[in-house]
Amino acid sequence: MAIAHGTVDPKRVGGLIETAHAILAGLDPSDEMAFALAADKLWSVHLNDQNVLKYDQDKSFAAANLRSAFNQVRVLELADYPATGRFVGLDVKAMRTQKPEVAHKHLTNSRTIFLTLVEKVRTFPKDVEAKCVAERDYEALELAVLEHLLGG
Repeated sequence: MAIAHGTVDPKRVGGLIETAHAILAGLDPSDEMAFALAADKLWSVHLNDQNVLKYDQDKSFAAANLRSAFNQVRVLELADYPATGRFVGLDVKAMRTQKPEVAHKHLTNSRTIFLTLVEKVRTFPKDVEAKCVAERDYEALELAVLEHLLGG
């Protein structure tokens, strides 16, 4: 994304961040999204999940790492990504051994979790976040996020 500014026509260059591909590259998807957003180069995202360095699993969004999924949704929400008119895609695939009549559930599951996480991001107490950051108490912030995700 940083190289885009050195191209002949930088406004024509942008990218798509896919959760699983970032994880396969050893990167944090939310960091990659934030970097691209800061450069106004995030043209689309494909949300899914991945269990470390395996084949490109394209698991349902948040199926392997709920906390990471929260961070991705938070980055997009704080940047008001929906206002850009760009897309959030769900790049997932059915598990190979599923029956055909339930093979579509991975999309429904991903959408449900995404919308739930949007609500979790929007309802996370800003005062708690501000206090933890001001006090540099990141363990308290981590616990607050996890408790919020668990419904506490």
